[in-house]
Amino acid sequence: MRPVRTIQALRSAPFAHLAFALCVACAGGCSTLSGLVSSMNEPKEEISVPARRATASSATPVPTASAGPSSSDEQSAGAVATSAPLTMPRTGVAAGRRSSLISSANGDARRMNDNGLTEGGGNISQVSFAAEGGDYAPDVDRSGSFMVFASTQHRPTFDIYRKSVDGRTVTQLTTDPSDDLMPSIAPDGTKIAFASNRNGNWDIYTMPITGGAPTQITFDADEEVQPTWAPDGRRLAFSRKNGRTGTWEIWIVDSATPGLRTFVCEGFLPRWSPVEERDTLLFQRARQRGSRLYGVWTIDIVKGEGMNPTEIVSAKNAAILQPSWSPDGQKVVFTTVVSPDTNGEWPEQSDIWIVNADGTGRIGLTNSRFRNMQPCWGADGKVYFVSNRGGSENIWAIAVDGARNGTGSVEFAANAGKKSKATADAEAAKAAKLAEASASSAAKSAVPELLKADTYANAPE
Repeated sequence: MRPVRTIQALRSAPFAHLAFALCVACAGGCSTLSGLVSSMNEPKEEISVPARRATASSATPVPTASAGPSSSDEQSAGAVATSAPLTMPRTGVAAGRRSSLISSANGDARRMNDNGLTEGGGNISQVSFAAEGGDYAPDVDRSGSFMVFASTQHRPTFDIYRKSVDGRTVTQLTTDPSDDLMPSIAPDGTKIAFASNRNGNWDIYTMPITGGAPTQITFDADEEVQPTWAPDGRRLAFSRKNGRTGTWEIWIVDSATPGLRTFVCEGFLPRWSPVEERDTLLFQRARQRGSRLYGVWTIDIVKGEGMNPTEIVSAKNAAILQPSWSPDGQKVVFTTVVSPDTNGEWPEQSDIWIVNADGTGRIGLTNSRFRNMQPCWGADGKVYFVSNRGGSENIWAIAVDGARNGTGSVEFAANAGKKSKATADAEAAKAAKLAEASASSAAKSAVPELLKADTYANAPE
């Protein structure tokens, strides 16, 4: 497996050819997930993984171990560097300190934007309550009664948890020492699919919603993440990083016959439409010119092939990320990062928006200084998302009725206070970096570099 390096830019090089591969997060794409990454020519500290081996669902998995920095590996001529942005943030001591700095700067329970306007008409409520670590990548079942999510609330690595939408107790579904993340609930609510590196690299697994031994669905050496169920409850679409080209692709597999897989298109973070009559995938893809920032697309599955790729939302000044469907398939919710920085970290500020599936009627759900990401739509008319508005990442909900109308502009407006507090943020970021540099090696994440680098666009050569 070739080394993977952190991308320090938000733009990308044009494709040298049309090979495209796979996905990780929530995002969205978090001990370090909502990111994923692409190859670059710049050396970067990397985590190694053990040699891969075949395994049955009952086999004892091999944990992913941390290793020291690796040497850089020049990208082969003609290879494509396609990043996988914002699936999960870095966690651990440094991330906790960053969250604390954000919290003290903005106020733990602050709900207003810089114009004194309450976002969502005040219809925002906290859903998860991790006191340590964080909760990420929520998915709500079709009945709207429970959700699953990835969390580091009990140990540095990610596990999958289940909880009722309204309750406080959580049930831990996975306990492997590796990382399990990006859970997706099957349409009938009886099982979940998720990504795990328990066998040496990222693969797709399924398991009962009540927990138990997982079944491995993908087995090859390429990285495979972000599964999503078709309405028939059999097929899974997922992101796969092409080991030859270094690009991300979307593939489909039948969970009953996982040996047969079908390539769909180049793209990342797929979400299958919940409407049975419309076999359509939603995903993010970057343009190959100009800003190279990500936009949101759909593609129809016709007789097993991807047809009619259609761009729904894009902007010159913002990365459009982590799309998800409304329960009726008529609307799309997504994350915007306006004028993203180039430091490769999760943004200090991002917002949640919705739009009609035909690209009209853009509406903003959040408008604050906080980091709001990884949205999913519940059956109760609320959008569930991850936010650091309480000082650390937890899951929150906002009623769609409280949304504010968007403008007709193709660009997105950043929060008014983003620039005004830039100096204070720079000082806070500097302090956080100093704290991170002095942290012991034991506090470093044990997650492969694949899930550490967070970017907003395709990366340049």
